[in-house]
Amino acid sequence: MARRMDLQERTLLRRLAERQLAGKKLTRGDNYFEDFQVGDVIVHPRGRTIGESEHMILTNLVLNTAQLHFNQAMCDESPQTTFGGRRVVYGGIVFAFVLGLASGETSENALEEISFDEGRHKAPVFAGDTLFAESTVLETRPHPHNPQAGIVKFLLVGKNQRGEVVFEITREVAIRRRPQGGKA
Repeated sequence: MARRMDLQERTLLRRLAERQLAGKKLTRGDNYFEDFQVGDVIVHPRGRTIGESEHMILTNLVLNTAQLHFNQAMCDESPQTTFGGRRVVYGGIVFAFVLGLASGETSENALEEISFDEGRHKAPVFAGDTLFAESTVLETRPHPHNPQAGIVKFLLVGKNQRGEVVFEITREVAIRRRPQGGKA
């Protein structure tokens, strides 16, 4: 039977963790607010293939009832109206995966995701497709309420393995400014 950690054990573990992390960076040093310039295009280095099982599990988990996502019999009966008889991956999954692919370079020093706007699915995504992400800096401005942060507006673009744009959305992110002294 598992026992609860007492305060002394938690304190010792926290001190051990602090010692191990002393002098080590937890985030990159190149994605503070000052590092983003209007016009910069960031091609995010990772890709992510959407598997059949995660497509089905995640679509059903959010209770999406659109037959185009999970009814293969319907797609087989009407291939002329269902992308050649193929089931389409739910757009929320595409959005989540593309955002996740971009997060290492754009959100690591983020304080909050302020907004997502003008989202568009430009082409269908199918199980087995691999997604990639690009972010273009559209705007930078001071944060109106937090002098330790600025706001960066990105155009986030998702592409498939053929380089076709499948998803676009603008996003505004509050990002920490570089700490005083210039080192992160």
